[in-house]
Amino acid sequence: MTALAGVFFFLFPETVSGVLGILWGIVLVVAGIAGAVDYVLCIKQFKEENYGNAAGAEIVLVYSIIITVLGIIFMIRPTLVMQLLSFVIGVYFLIDGVVKLRNCTLVPRIKDILWCVMLMLSLALIAAGIALLVNPFGGTITVIRFSGIAFIISGIESIAEESFKKSK
Repeated sequence: MTALAGVFFFLFPETVSGVLGILWGIVLVVAGIAGAVDYVLCIKQFKEENYGNAAGAEIVLVYSIIITVLGIIFMIRPTLVMQLLSFVIGVYFLIDGVVKLRNCTLVPRIKDILWCVMLMLSLALIAAGIALLVNPFGGTITVIRFSGIAFIISGIESIAEESFKKSK
């Protein structure tokens, strides 16, 4: 599944950027509106039941306003989401690569070709993660395509890891 997502990222970076940005913006706006409605209902209930002030409820309203505004910004500038997401993906690839590197070095079987493949793919995943962390905001299209390649590498590495486990 990761490899399939990678192919889509690589072939359609503009679409991925726009769609994910808009979808994330919609999610934030809906969550913000729901939080504001929850705030209003909470205050109304406290007043009706004479509990006094709903201590701390204002933080919910502030949070709701902030994420609603952020959602609107993401819907207006959907590529901003991908720029931020590329940083998060870089962190994911780095951690995933380190974990997979650790897994493949726990049981090193140097003569086994699958072990060598796992080692190389783990190192490639770590390199992809570092590259995304070093320059997450430069050229969104390039970052999306690079993320697609890294997703493909991660998917291939996962398949190789499963094959290695089954061959033991």
